[in-house]
Amino acid sequence: MRCASCGSRGAVGARFCDRCGAALEVSHRPEATARPYRAGRVDEADRQAPHPVSTEAGEAVDAGDRRIVTALFADLVDYVRMLAEHDPEVVRARVTAALATMSQAIERFDGTREKFIGDAVFAVFGWPVAHDDDAVRAALAAAAMRDGLRMIGQGAEPMEIRVGIATGEVVAVERERSDGDMGLTGEAITTAARIQSLARPGEIVLDGATVAAARGRLATDDRGSVVLRGQSSAVQLHALRGEAGMSALIPFRASAPGPLVGRAREVAGIEATIRRCQETGRGGVVVVVGEAGMGKTRLLAAVEAHALGAGFVWSWTENVSYARGEPYRWARLFAQTIADEQGIDSGTLVRRLVFTDAVPADAVRRYGGAIAAIALDVAFSGWEAETSDLLTDPAEVSAALGEVAVLYLTNLLESVGPRVVVIDDLHWLDSSSAHMVEILIGMTTRYPLVVLAGARPGDLPGWAGRPTTVRIDLHGLAEPDTAHLATLVAEAAIDAEGARNIHERTAGNPLFVGETVRAFLEDGTLQRRDGRVVLARVGPPRMPLTLRAVLGARIDALEPGVREALSVASVIGISFHERLVAELVGHPLEPGTLEHLSAVALIQKADDGTWRFAHALIHDAAYAGLLASRRRVLHARLADHLEASDPAIPLGQLALHRVAAGDAGK
Repeated sequence: MRCASCGSRGAVGARFCDRCGAALEVSHRPEATARPYRAGRVDEADRQAPHPVSTEAGEAVDAGDRRIVTALFADLVDYVRMLAEHDPEVVRARVTAALATMSQAIERFDGTREKFIGDAVFAVFGWPVAHDDDAVRAALAAAAMRDGLRMIGQGAEPMEIRVGIATGEVVAVERERSDGDMGLTGEAITTAARIQSLARPGEIVLDGATVAAARGRLATDDRGSVVLRGQSSAVQLHALRGEAGMSALIPFRASAPGPLVGRAREVAGIEATIRRCQETGRGGVVVVVGEAGMGKTRLLAAVEAHALGAGFVWSWTENVSYARGEPYRWARLFAQTIADEQGIDSGTLVRRLVFTDAVPADAVRRYGGAIAAIALDVAFSGWEAETSDLLTDPAEVSAALGEVAVLYLTNLLESVGPRVVVIDDLHWLDSSSAHMVEILIGMTTRYPLVVLAGARPGDLPGWAGRPTTVRIDLHGLAEPDTAHLATLVAEAAIDAEGARNIHERTAGNPLFVGETVRAFLEDGTLQRRDGRVVLARVGPPRMPLTLRAVLGARIDALEPGVREALSVASVIGISFHERLVAELVGHPLEPGTLEHLSAVALIQKADDGTWRFAHALIHDAAYAGLLASRRRVLHARLADHLEASDPAIPLGQLALHRVAAGDAGK
């Protein structure tokens, strides 16, 4: 394929021209093909109308969905000046290297490069695949771009970018044309582009929605608010400093100030394990299992004071979804955490605990070669690897590191004393560190070591199911505890009707409770009156963007047929019959479809054989994901079916679907 910019022939499968760096017509992701754009500016006229498909109801329906994404615009600083002051070939080479660095950062955090041409890039996180931390991924990708460009600039004129990031709802359609349609339409895209134009060189600026969607994982500085061109309301701006530490993260995840609510029994269970370890000198393992937002992190953090009071050292480690592919990521984090506790670098501590006089010389060489193998990608601080004995076989590296882990942990536990190690978000543990964790778990039977892990339901490691492991399953709070938590968030007592409404919508999920109360206070569903908070109106409230992202990621992870059944069921209502879902889908559901949705806690089966969404927020998230055009068609089809098959259907219910179908006459 020839490059449209310089005419040279590109290599098979290449994404960019080897000669000039321009994006080739066919990308490695078909959905990412796009036409050039003006950096820092996206006008409505720049967009093409989504490609519609026909339906049996006769209305054109777009093939796609509505979703929450985080958009990223990055622009190289002083590109025009560089062209004026330097040889174009030199500038082209540097820009090509810069674009490759930016592309790698986007891919590393599983973003989609939408437009990549000249001196700028537009990427989205959350499409075509959503994660519940897309806002964090976008911010960290931007930071990786900035750091990577500074490395390119070493020894020459520094290269810098300015970045704008915004989060919001977009319409995402499947491309079926090759006219350059980017397939995404939404205010978040224009907001990110215009924020980028306000950023200073080297600065990453986020809108308030991105900071909220990150749920405390980002450290930022307030940049004030501004009314962007073409918009009527002010946008709050924040400059990114970096990823927040645990001290900032845990209080935010708690969704409320004050004490932990409704988890006294679970706290007592963990404290009992620590107490037994204190009394017997032998440790134990506790795994806390719960869906996102159930408060696993907050529960584990609440035990720290008890552990410290009992004389235990407290070591916190966590895993993140975007680092599951990093070799030995958790093992390196654990080593760094222990070194930080002792005020030295991790490389020095590894030498002190592993390379003792008792270790034979040949083992020293093998261990050093194994550590060097993983230190080549992300080095241990203070580790100057001798590469002459570098191990290259992955099996040899794994075996040697297993022996290193045994020596390291044995000498650590014998020299320091009782310890609690927390492994949060165990479900995101990198596979290469799994053996290290297994070794750590084995140490609990011989040393005063307690391991506490937090995980989402699903496939857990074998040790989590052993009889000696204590498993604590977190479910939604009881209604009185939901009311208590809501009162803490609102900083005022909530009336009984308001508390009941919140509990029904959230099923007592602490994160959902906190975000819902804040949203209700903002949109007027809840109002402050005479020192109390009361339910002021009943109607379709605004769903918090943070919850749209969390629940949208859960729905996005479903197989297409299962996801379609859930979306169609949301048109029917909170409760529905399987046969009615099949009627709207147009064919019988695959066997086990609804049972699978029940297994992943999105719906529940009632005693009368009907199905029901687990709570209103899941229903709302599924419904919000449908394009308006498809909603209208489904509501019309449902109304026709109900009118023809059920003469006793209440007129109000029928009218509801006719209105939603846009059929005012009927």
